Amino acid sequence: MLSNELRAACQIVSLAGLVFSVLMYLPWITSVIFGWTGGDGFFWSATTSSVVCLLIALASRGDTPRVSARFGIIVVNLLWWFCPVICSLPLMFGQQPLSVVDSIFEAVSGLTTTGSTIISDLETQDRPVLVWRAIMQWIGGLGILSLGLILLPFLRVGGMQLFRMESSDRAEKPLPRLIEISRTIIFIYIILSVVCTLAYYIAGMGIFDSVVHAMTTVSTGGFSSHNESLGYFSSLPILWIAIVFMIIGGLPFNFFIGIFFTRSIPKPDPQIFIFFSILVVALFVLCVADTSLTQLTFYDFTHRAFDTVAIVSTTGYASGDFMSYGMIGPVLFFVLIFIGGCAGSTSGGIKIYRFIIIAELIKSSLRELVYSKGIFLMHYGKQVVDEPIFRSAIIMIVSFFLSLAVATVILGALGLDFVTALSGATTALANVGPGIGSVIGPTGNFSSLGDPEKIVLAISMIVGRLEILIVMALFLPLLWRN
Repeated sequence: MLSNELRAACQIVSLAGLVFSVLMYLPWITSVIFGWTGGDGFFWSATTSSVVCLLIALASRGDTPRVSARFGIIVVNLLWWFCPVICSLPLMFGQQPLSVVDSIFEAVSGLTTTGSTIISDLETQDRPVLVWRAIMQWIGGLGILSLGLILLPFLRVGGMQLFRMESSDRAEKPLPRLIEISRTIIFIYIILSVVCTLAYYIAGMGIFDSVVHAMTTVSTGGFSSHNESLGYFSSLPILWIAIVFMIIGGLPFNFFIGIFFTRSIPKPDPQIFIFFSILVVALFVLCVADTSLTQLTFYDFTHRAFDTVAIVSTTGYASGDFMSYGMIGPVLFFVLIFIGGCAGSTSGGIKIYRFIIIAELIKSSLRELVYSKGIFLMHYGKQVVDEPIFRSAIIMIVSFFLSLAVATVILGALGLDFVTALSGATTALANVGPGIGSVIGPTGNFSSLGDPEKIVLAISMIVGRLEILIVMALFLPLLWRN
């Protein structure tokens, strides 16, 4: 049974690798059409990896095993640990080759939509490389949506079964069949990407920058084609377009499925209200902390709004240096890194709905303290939250902070200062992008770190994107028993 599941998992992963290999031809094709340099490495990487993945797929043919939690855990882990290696190949063998560790770090950061980079001068990079970075984040965003809307609820990870319960009722589920959900996700994702591209272009971006930034905005990834990120364009309309689409990327996609395909207003989701409340409160604090509202210009307000949305949505774009927002800036943004967006979005972080469940647990415990014989139910909106849901949400949060402590200690032992180690581990686990401080802050990057530190951070990115528990399950002996 186990050997059959491993064989089938290898076949699925090899087919996914084949898809990425075919996608590598896109930067090469664009380099041929537009006369860009640096496309040959993509051709040879795509050809080599296609042959290898095709051979693995053919060798692992057989009957598909019954879909189970164990099979899902194995497939998800293999996908997220294997695909970055495939995607890193053109970065290793391009005209400006990166080292093996740097290439894998960049690929992991792209596919997990973290947005951290080791490339210190993006302006001198070949355009095929910039296109490939954007493609990785765009495809990574699709994978994250599938993970959050389909796989994690099925695997009951971190309380995500709450959304599986909501979708099990045909009256609440916009599209009942799995294949329709997948098609719907792709359709809405493409529509949003096209609209974002057009908006950027109308606001004054060139067509190349519009396409690249649209792919990394909708996916809440944060990769840019310029060292100054979106601050390079010095355009308030561009920043507001990014704000709108970063917010959209931080919202649950089942909300859009309901709007586009049922032509009705979906049932109110508490996490959406909290998401906007966090943005408003954080922006208000940021605006009044180091300047009076009467002295606040629209320019200053725009940059503060942009930086706040970029961190909460875990996009990680920069329009300047948020370390310069007085004493409150670095502290506030460090706290916001943990929160993340809504469940079922492309955002990272702990996710807002888990904080809602924890708040309900605290409220219920306080009521029981006053009325010791009372029975109080916990709710998520109008839905009753039972014990397995809030228990797995708590386990997820505890696992997050335990993983954060372990990663921080390891990074500190490798020689990083406390601020860099803590913020680096946090931004990697939460898949945000920039850290805090002068080294990996909004005006820095990760190029100055050593290979061991980059390996730790790359592992942390994948662990955080897989909600930690899926990776921890690999070390459970029970998983490998027949």
